[in-house]
Amino acid sequence: MADSPLDLDVKPAPVPATLVDAHSIHDSEPAKDVLMRGDLDVAAAYAHVLDGAPYSREEEVSLRWRLDRRIMPILFFNVVLASVDKTSTATGALYGMEIDCDLLVGTRYSWIGSSFYFGYLIASLPAAWAMQRYPIAKVIIACQLVWGILLLVTGFVSNFPGLLVLRIILGILEAPVIPGGVLIMNMWYPRRDIAIRLAFFYTGFAQLITGPVGYGVGSLTNEWFRPWRLFFWILGGLTIVWACISGLLLPDSPVAAKFLSDREKAIVIDRIRGDQTGVENKHWKAEQAKEAFLDPKTWLLFFFNIFISMPNGGLTNFTPLIVNGLGYTARRAALLTMPTGIMQTVAALLCNGFVYLTVRRYGNRYQVRGVAIIAGLIVGMIAAIFLYKLPLTSLHARLGTLYVSFFYLGPYIVSLGFITINTSGHTKKVVVNAICFVANCVANIIGPQSPLYPLGTGAILGSYCLSIITICLYMGYCYYENKRRDRLEGVNVSVQMDQRHEDTDFRDLTDMQNAHFRYVW
Repeated sequence: MADSPLDLDVKPAPVPATLVDAHSIHDSEPAKDVLMRGDLDVAAAYAHVLDGAPYSREEEVSLRWRLDRRIMPILFFNVVLASVDKTSTATGALYGMEIDCDLLVGTRYSWIGSSFYFGYLIASLPAAWAMQRYPIAKVIIACQLVWGILLLVTGFVSNFPGLLVLRIILGILEAPVIPGGVLIMNMWYPRRDIAIRLAFFYTGFAQLITGPVGYGVGSLTNEWFRPWRLFFWILGGLTIVWACISGLLLPDSPVAAKFLSDREKAIVIDRIRGDQTGVENKHWKAEQAKEAFLDPKTWLLFFFNIFISMPNGGLTNFTPLIVNGLGYTARRAALLTMPTGIMQTVAALLCNGFVYLTVRRYGNRYQVRGVAIIAGLIVGMIAAIFLYKLPLTSLHARLGTLYVSFFYLGPYIVSLGFITINTSGHTKKVVVNAICFVANCVANIIGPQSPLYPLGTGAILGSYCLSIITICLYMGYCYYENKRRDRLEGVNVSVQMDQRHEDTDFRDLTDMQNAHFRYVW
């Protein structure tokens, strides 16, 4: 074995005829041409470190637990702070922000809710390019640090235009956070392990912060500032401190992780090898970006993300005001938003836990991700029907149903896994990631503009129906494509996917260029 993995010979292996022949029907650049350029995934340097030195099950489990302790808490708090910021104006509205910033005129408050996602929308594709071109963790942390500063500034704003501009800029800065977290997770974990970690990565925990903090600041009286201003100062301070901490602890990739030995890096890479998704490649490849836009799966996920995110835009912006309107004080309303976060977290754990346990027990014999999504959406549909039908006087029943409406987050988080586990080629992966979050932005721009009763609840019900139809089409396409590839290779790979393929491992091929790639659904 070489002394250092960087000394290894990582020249592309010869391309078998099955690889080139299997994809000559695609319009994308032939795999052979890609391989001959020698533009490999960064993990290729570690691909053969373990040859002749296999690792034990105990060693793998111990390393996975180390990664869970090191990587997952950072990704979790990154998303929590981003989610807290997204919904911060809803809590601010309880304590006079609407009056101080002149938001009671027309639909100004709704536009404050949408403006964040205009910034997110503008920055989604540039953020994808930045994360592909530069160290991904450093891009996220730099944005996090600046958005923490801007949250502090938000506490001093006293007019609608100033608040509108700040919310747009905050959306721009947060564009890399959740997509980047999904990409980072895909670098460290095989797709059989990702489902349950997505459940812990993206939760409703933000409401468990905004609720108590909002309740606490509401106790302030006779101060020179309104409570909502302190709320933003606290959030800004937390974000800045956390950006400094994560900057010290979060590596850009397994290859760059200083807390791992070369052998441990090789084990991490070997664990994801069979997925054929790779780790990272810092060369922007225009042909992969083009393929992302031409892939039918991209647009099925795009429309699915629009439909499933529609309820989020209205519910997250108006829930505190709805609860306040039921007769509760502003402080009590801040606390009563906490069950929405609990419901979101429970939904994430139920849907993703079901996927994780099934895959761990049965492997790819059963494709259950789409089933979990549909089941979760049916729960959301039932809640939407009750919101639509319950009398306006049934306040407590409506409150309980409102909480259940937040179950949509569970199936949404399952769908996030599709973005990376079914996409190979690093440039293509970041582009598909960006396109899906553009869809999320579009839905969240529209959501706050719709009234919740009764038209808005009807729109939510319709969005669930369209989500189910779209995910069924996605599942059907993946099934068809797997069977087509099995026929071309003359072997049933779809059941036993996690195989090593020396000819394609870590060659930064796209899923359409790689004949060995199989989709999960």
